[in-house]
Amino acid sequence: MQHLETQIRLVYEQLLHSEISASCHPTLETDPATATVVRMPGPPGVVLQIQEIMDIGISKFAMWEALKEKEDFEQRGIRPSYMAPEENDDNDSGVFTAQGTQTTGSTQQDVVDGEREPKIPHGMLKLVLTDGKTRFSAVEMQPVPQLSALLPVGTKVLVGAGQILQPTGTLCLLPGNIQVLGGSPAQYQEFTLRSRIEKMLDIKKQ
Repeated sequence: MQHLETQIRLVYEQLLHSEISASCHPTLETDPATATVVRMPGPPGVVLQIQEIMDIGISKFAMWEALKEKEDFEQRGIRPSYMAPEENDDNDSGVFTAQGTQTTGSTQQDVVDGEREPKIPHGMLKLVLTDGKTRFSAVEMQPVPQLSALLPVGTKVLVGAGQILQPTGTLCLLPGNIQVLGGSPAQYQEFTLRSRIEKMLDIKKQ
C-alpha cells in the first residue's frame, strides 16, 4: 500500500510539472462556431493550466515598482517568509522573516530594523487558462486568497462550476470555484511576473 501511495504521489508531481497538452486530454465544452467555453464541468471540476496571470486592477508600472522593492528587501539578507527557519536559528532571539515577522514563541512583530516588507498589491486578477487545447479568460469577481500575481506561468489549478460570461466565454472566479494545485513546467520558469511586465513596458533589464 505504501509503495502504491508513493507511485501515485510521483505521478501527481509529474502532472503538476508537465505541459498540460502533453499530460491531459482536453475536457472543456466549447461552442463550435466561436470556440468559446460554454460551460464548466461539474464536480469535482477540471484541472487547467495558467498560461497568463496579471493584475488588471493595478497599473503595470506600480506593480513593477512593488516587485523591485520586494526583491531589494529580500536581497538584503532577510530570510524570506516562505522559507522555514534554519535549525540553528536562536529561538530566544526570534526568527526574522521577509514579512518583517520576528517569531519568539507567540510573539510576532511586523517590522525588521524599522522597515516593513513591501507587499505586492492585489487588485483584480485576470487569468488565461487552458486545458491543453482551448484557451479562455477568467477574472476575479471577489478576491481569491489562493491566487496571486506571483503564481508561476504553468501552475495547475482545479476549477469547478462557475458563471461563464457570454459572448466572450470569460469565467467568473470566486473563492469557492478555484483551487491552486501548484507546479511549474521548466519551459516557463524564465517568464516571471517581473520579466513579463518589463516586456510590456519595454523596460530593459537593469
